[in-house]
Amino acid sequence: MENTVGILLIKNNLNIWEYDERFINWLKINSNKFSSGVELSKYLGVYHEFIKKICNKYNIKLEYNYGKTDPRFKAIYQNYNWCYQKYIIEGLNHDEMAKEAKCSKRVIEKWCQEKHKLTQKFRQENKTLNQLQKDLIIGSMLGDGHIDKRETQPLFIVSHAENQKDYLYYKYKILKDLCNKEPSYIEGGEREFENGIYECQPSYRICTRIYDCLLKYRGKSYTYLLNLMNEFSFSIWVLDDGYRGDSNWELCVAEYTQNDIEFAINKLKSDYNLVAYQCSDKRYIKFTADSSRELDKIILNNIPNELDIIKYKILHNGKIKNKQKRILYNNLYLSDYCHDNNLNYKSIMNKIYNGVSVEDAVNMQVNQVVL
Repeated sequence: MENTVGILLIKNNLNIWEYDERFINWLKINSNKFSSGVELSKYLGVYHEFIKKICNKYNIKLEYNYGKTDPRFKAIYQNYNWCYQKYIIEGLNHDEMAKEAKCSKRVIEKWCQEKHKLTQKFRQENKTLNQLQKDLIIGSMLGDGHIDKRETQPLFIVSHAENQKDYLYYKYKILKDLCNKEPSYIEGGEREFENGIYECQPSYRICTRIYDCLLKYRGKSYTYLLNLMNEFSFSIWVLDDGYRGDSNWELCVAEYTQNDIEFAINKLKSDYNLVAYQCSDKRYIKFTADSSRELDKIILNNIPNELDIIKYKILHNGKIKNKQKRILYNNLYLSDYCHDNNLNYKSIMNKIYNGVSVEDAVNMQVNQVVL
């Protein structure tokens, strides 16, 4: 720093100090490293009056780091902007703020609540979500998440099994400033629900504070949420409620209305060019093999690949088969021909694998259907 200042502040042959805009900028940037103007002047080897004249001439105010015994000293928690940033934006609690400010919790409570009026009620009414948080909540509500239905307690809750801990903590990292504590571990065991008693596996759970900004998403239809969905929230939905088999992704839509399901299938085609259809078990939709491979790519492009759920559902999923060479028959793909003519595609393919010609395998299946 001495060499830099020596270059920026030079005494000429007439014993007059010379400086330019670079020295002015240096003063602005480095003044907070000194406890007062006097200390700064001593460091520079000039009179304090010289520094004051520069400040007056260029209309600048230097920010000194006053000692605690100095009457001009202001602790960081006395600054409204600091308290707002920590309490409202970053979501810190009073204990965390006190630790950062190196003071007692009571001091933070006094300044944050009593002086600055930054109360929990203020935070509840004024907190806003960033875009990533919105997308995560939308995707989770299409999947495993929900917002508490109690009228005065709009808080977001989502749980995942113990083998999806990485995935749960990934969500927590995004939502951290909305939460008062880290995710809770829930031990497994029998639990009673409205429609019976079920055995639940161990899990981790995120529960945010109460925020009015969550009301926008509470009680909304799945069609409403699907309209807000992008690639990221779509990936979250699939990871929450999807199963990756050897060739296809299946997605649970048990709580969706028939209109919701039809809207979802159409949106997946129009927005992502993915082909899905409702299974005979109406609680599920299934993606074609080609669309399932494209869905793998969407998820891998939007979600960190090192997460446990990505590894066992996609990257280390030994069930996933390589893309098969598609067979043409009567100017159609064999799978489409079988679908159009109500033939058993798997049975025909098994015969082909065993050395039967495509023509004979189809005819054998046709004769079986006729018989």
